[in-house]
Amino acid sequence: MKFEIVYILEKQRPVTLFARQLESGEFTLAESPMLGGVPIKRSVSQPRTLKKDGSPDLTLFAFVLSSANDLPRVQVGQIVELT
Repeated sequence: MKFEIVYILEKQRPVTLFARQLESGEFTLAESPMLGGVPIKRSVSQPRTLKKDGSPDLTLFAFVLSSANDLPRVQVGQIVELT
């Protein structure tokens, strides 16, 4: 499943990546999930955000990096694969 990183919350720990789902369908997290080759924690949340028309944005998800040391490996605008 492909995602685009749209925001990185790096001022606090753990580092959280906000990413937009680019492909339709459901996804699950593997036993040791990775986002763009970077290890993430085995949890995902869906922040409350709205589209411009006021409807809920159900394509935005928050992933937490396993280690803040991996922060240089991700950037806003990057297209990544969830594995």
